[in-house]
Amino acid sequence: MHYQWTFWLFLANFSAVWYSWYHRDVITCVNHFNAETQVRLDYINICLSYTYVEEEGEKRYLLFYRWIHWTLLVLAAIYYIPRKFSKNSENPKVKKLIEDLAVHGSRYDHIERELVDRAVKYIALNLNTHNGIYFKFVGCNVIALVIDIFCFHALDFVLQGRFITYGWMAYPFDRDPQTFTDYMSRTFPPYSQCSLGPNNKLLAKRTELLGCHLTVMELYEKVFLIIWLWLIVLTAATVAYLLFLGFMWLPYFRMLLLKVAKPPGAKETVSDTIVNVLNCCKIGDVYLLYRLRQHLSHARFYELLTRLDDPEMVQLMGEDPADRVLQQKNQDNLRHRQQKMNIGTPKNKFADPSEMYMPGNNAFLVE
Repeated sequence: MHYQWTFWLFLANFSAVWYSWYHRDVITCVNHFNAETQVRLDYINICLSYTYVEEEGEKRYLLFYRWIHWTLLVLAAIYYIPRKFSKNSENPKVKKLIEDLAVHGSRYDHIERELVDRAVKYIALNLNTHNGIYFKFVGCNVIALVIDIFCFHALDFVLQGRFITYGWMAYPFDRDPQTFTDYMSRTFPPYSQCSLGPNNKLLAKRTELLGCHLTVMELYEKVFLIIWLWLIVLTAATVAYLLFLGFMWLPYFRMLLLKVAKPPGAKETVSDTIVNVLNCCKIGDVYLLYRLRQHLSHARFYELLTRLDDPEMVQLMGEDPADRVLQQKNQDNLRHRQQKMNIGTPKNKFADPSEMYMPGNNAFLVE
């Protein structure tokens, strides 16, 4: 939601505003004493940055009008930070296992059984070593939440303190097309004034008041309403997911997290199997099992739990196949040597083992 959807959302909004800025007139200003003629381009350039509206007898300069779309581009780049963090902290083996389950988990042939075997073997070999994955994932979500809060305050600063309350203050979005007194029109006023005086050094110490139409304001009000609504949803989802990850420390919640429907061929209760598995798992293993459960059917996930509940199966899956082959080979070689020794020694030649050694010369075996 952060480094994919939100990143592209900000980038799309930046592109829309940028296109409007470079392919249409973004401001139209006329002199109050000569409204039939467009003012000079150098006056227009000043008004783009220093146009203002009067509110309660005070001037509020719309300093954001000219530069706000570049803020969207910067925020889009900031929202790519969780992607870089998660990519640099991911476990390659876990990533490959979950990718295989995501690609082939929906099949009903022998591939699904092979995936269960692969998952059981991986967990048996790496049991109690996944806490780092859990804490890195929590850290990634904390970074995402910090970015959400920073984005709210950054846009609120750029929009002169009107963004955080923009959504609910504009509700129910009743527009006032005559006097433009509604909250959206006051936040993004389509019409403003521009004053050029002696301080501008362009009018020979005289003062002129210009009336301006800010044509992109109609786009701004809709773009930032969409961004406000999305950030509310995004922040709420991030907070809820952090709470969900925190509840994983509760034993009862862990059991509910791994709860599956009991298959017809199940011999034991699902709860007992889950409790037995959780007794040998740490928080990182619970999180990994939760991720695996998302890509397996109830029957296959119950099969995975039952195999993890069997100590002999876990020990067998945890052994390296190369070690088992080498051990079997050593046992076969030892058996062959023993058979050779039994064949080479005459049967019952020495009734007493002590007769195999001569008195006084016990270091040599007598044939």
